[in-house]
Amino acid sequence: MGKYKKGILGPFRGIVGTVVGAIWKGIHYMRSLPDVSPDRKPTPAQLNQQLRFSTVMEFLKPLKVLLEIGYQAFTDGISPFNAACSYHLKYAVMGTAPDYLINPVKVVFSVGDLEEPQDPGVTTGGAAKVLFDWGALVDTDHGAATDKATFMVYNPTLLKYVTLRNAVARTALTFTLPLPAAWIGHDVHCYMAFVSLDGKQVSNSVYAGEMPVI
Repeated sequence: MGKYKKGILGPFRGIVGTVVGAIWKGIHYMRSLPDVSPDRKPTPAQLNQQLRFSTVMEFLKPLKVLLEIGYQAFTDGISPFNAACSYHLKYAVMGTAPDYLINPVKVVFSVGDLEEPQDPGVTTGGAAKVLFDWGALVDTDHGAATDKATFMVYNPTLLKYVTLRNAVARTALTFTLPLPAAWIGHDVHCYMAFVSLDGKQVSNSVYAGEMPVI
């Protein structure tokens, strides 16, 4: 079983799913497990870890571009994508084998020191639109009026996402995001975060809520 180091987003050592976390010359890395004999069956514990890992990978792979930005602060021997995997493996998997799912409330696509969105909320905008709103900046030492909002909407029924980066300035306090018409009648989960104007700083992403698309 893999062991987590340096907190919830640190690298891991040991086996998680079909990969191994290890250290070489001070660098944390992940590698695939070698092929095993077809006569050698995985243990129940190994199968369990593989299922958890595949659940996380299936969820995160379409979000790789977003995660490369949101987890950019993790440069100590671990890639942004691997940092995101580490967090979601430990905190965002729910259910029991073999029916593991991602807990939408625990999803985090961005981690950083910028002030996160204050009191975020979502309401239906009608015609397959979602209206985001948030409060004004409180801590000017950790944010600016020019920070740009990034939005993500997840449809668990279709396993699809709508993302929009650098959509509007923090001071806008509201934004209407169009969704595919095919999503009408589905419930979706909504998230947002901020990125500095130069793209070098990010906030934690926040869960803005669940809503039906109408």
